[in-house]
Amino acid sequence: MNKPLQNSTSWSDTLKTRKAHLNSLLKTMNAVPGKTSQTEALAIKAIKAEIAHIDSQLNRRK
Repeated sequence: MNKPLQNSTSWSDTLKTRKAHLNSLLKTMNAVPGKTSQTEALAIKAIKAEIAHIDSQLNRRK
């Protein structure tokens, strides 16, 4: 049987950290001037969907 780590972070903290990371990626991608390619647009859409999913998970844990 596996023992849980004593200093492991909570799942909520992990989700908050992931959300912060995704938000910083969005800021980086949106900072590029000019038109975005179709691939970049799809990546931005996927990141926003992941952030929405994380928000729903965090709201469910409250």
